[in-house]
Amino acid sequence: MKKSVLCAAAFTMLFGFTVAGGAMAEDKGPAEMTLTTEAGKKPAVFPHAAHQTSDKVSCDDCHKNLDVKKMATDKDYAHNEGCKACHKELGADTKCNTCHPKKKKAIEGC
Repeated sequence: MKKSVLCAAAFTMLFGFTVAGGAMAEDKGPAEMTLTTEAGKKPAVFPHAAHQTSDKVSCDDCHKNLDVKKMATDKDYAHNEGCKACHKELGADTKCNTCHPKKKKAIEGC
């Protein structure tokens, strides 16, 4: 009796971790993020989904190797250690408007 209860409990826990792990893997975060600083400088737009599907970068490149919270608020860190540094290394575009697009003008009559 004890063995069957123990086996059932172990199976339930294993199944629970498998389902929970799958649910967490499904959450890939927002498709696009707008990063702003307290100083109110020009925000950076980060296409998160495009980076997730890229064969040139992995999630760990940012989420384990960089301080993403600091990168979101510290321009110098983002340029020297994060986004711009990675773009230079991979030969991606490093022009300012790549990450800091100009505001879209409102359509007249709307």
